Amino acid sequence: MEKKKKLEDLLVSVSENDDYAFRVFYDLYYRSVFRFTYYFLRNKEACGEVVSNVFVAVWKSRVSLRRISNIDAYLYVVARNESNRYLRECQAQRRCLSLEDIPISVLDLNAPPHDGEAPDSRLLESEVEELVRRLINDLPERCRTVFLLNRQEGLSSREIARALSLSESTVRVQIKIAVDRIVTGIRKHYPDLKLISLLMFLFSSRF
Repeated sequence: MEKKKKLEDLLVSVSENDDYAFRVFYDLYYRSVFRFTYYFLRNKEACGEVVSNVFVAVWKSRVSLRRISNIDAYLYVVARNESNRYLRECQAQRRCLSLEDIPISVLDLNAPPHDGEAPDSRLLESEVEELVRRLINDLPERCRTVFLLNRQEGLSSREIARALSLSESTVRVQIKIAVDRIVTGIRKHYPDLKLISLLMFLFSSRF
């Protein structure tokens, strides 16, 4: 409750033209907005441009911030719109590379091993993480975006539905499709991995 109140106060300050409050707001949300635009663009340079446009758009409409009940969903809507605008302009000017050729990196695979963890266990975990990363990349675009917003950003089905203009039932179906495909893909390569261990790994991984 206290955290929510602080955020509400921050948004009020931004809406009242407080430059310092806006810098705090920018620092607070920059990484999550960048990650979200990356799901669409898969190009870090393009994301830098689009994220700048997102925060410019937020500043221009700052007077309405105090009336926004869910700032996360609001930012994702703005980021989605700016990403789509960038892609349309990019295609019109024919200045895009083939974005499918640019590797996506959404997992933190450089995290230090847990103390006391056996080398074989760490190796298996690293291999499964790499496989999960590839399986996520292979998901259809909408399915991948919904899954990552849910698992990495921690958004609820309702929040994702609002951000992507989908129904909540569609969001839930997309999450189920993603989980089913990832579980099937892991079991294909690691048939001896127990299902309960597989699911615990999947839902505790840092996507």
